[in-house]
Amino acid sequence: MSVGHEAFEARRRRSGAGGGVTGLVALSFLIGGCAFSAQLPATQPSGITQQLLTRSLDRALARIEVKRFAGQQVAAEVYTQSGGNQAFIREYIIAWLGERGVRVAPDGATLALKVFAPAYGTDHAESLIGIPAFQAPVVAIPVPEIALFKWVRNRGLAEVQIYAFEGKTNVFVDKTPVGTGRAKFDDFTVLLVINFTVTDIDKPSTE
Repeated sequence: MSVGHEAFEARRRRSGAGGGVTGLVALSFLIGGCAFSAQLPATQPSGITQQLLTRSLDRALARIEVKRFAGQQVAAEVYTQSGGNQAFIREYIIAWLGERGVRVAPDGATLALKVFAPAYGTDHAESLIGIPAFQAPVVAIPVPEIALFKWVRNRGLAEVQIYAFEGKTNVFVDKTPVGTGRAKFDDFTVLLVINFTVTDIDKPSTE
């Protein structure tokens, strides 16, 4: 082998090694950029869950007739079984009553209203035709879900009922029927790549 050929081979090997190092450096920067990219944490509960709850409550209240209490000064207390934001639910319902002419003021109230929300929450369920995600045995490689058809159901439910008592004697006066409100947000996947959503959370509540 000639001296010139040996020199050429040496230069080629050095060039290949340098290219490999350069590639590794570039890859490390790329991975680092992905790892340190800014990602906002999701709120708890999620925005969709908050919408489902609020729309359900709106629709439950819309089914309650409160004209019998309009023009009167009342005290109002709100009771729920949910461990969620009790203060928000209370203020929301009191604002709703005020919008309909019910004056909520504890001092000198002629009626005491007890607003019960025995149901206030969301439900989640899934149906899948295909292969669920799993961990491959032996090699421990995660295998993604293969969905020929997938239906993800998110439901909101609220029930509201109002009891009225005399302000001074606490004697029972009247009660409303139970108002029930529902909302939905469903995600569908068909043949792996076709995705669409069916929801009614943007529809206004009707009274």
